[in-house]
Amino acid sequence: MIGISVIALVLAMNPESSVLGLVSYAWAGFGAAFGPALLLSLFWKDMNRNGALAGVVIGGVTVVVWKQLTGGIFDLYEIVPGFILASLAIVLVSKATGGAQASVMEKFDDYEQSLKTLP
Repeated sequence: MIGISVIALVLAMNPESSVLGLVSYAWAGFGAAFGPALLLSLFWKDMNRNGALAGVVIGGVTVVVWKQLTGGIFDLYEIVPGFILASLAIVLVSKATGGAQASVMEKFDDYEQSLKTLP
């Protein structure tokens, strides 16, 4: 454990180290792929399985492609366009494939009602 800590310290102190860049890239990938799906599943009852899958794929692919492009708008951190495009994909695909199932809508409505009864 101490050895790993020393290695991490040495890497962190090296200004040429790309550890921060790798962590930033990984965070952008996870955030763009799973963030919109998680948030919309909590706050938008019309999301369905197909929309969630589309959002995860579009968000992840956008981050990978965006990272390869440079200059101008492509200097923007990858999570921003990935999050936006994943959110759009979720909404569009969910709407195009019929929205959520009736059982999901009922559970969502029940939960909303239970929140309204709280003091």
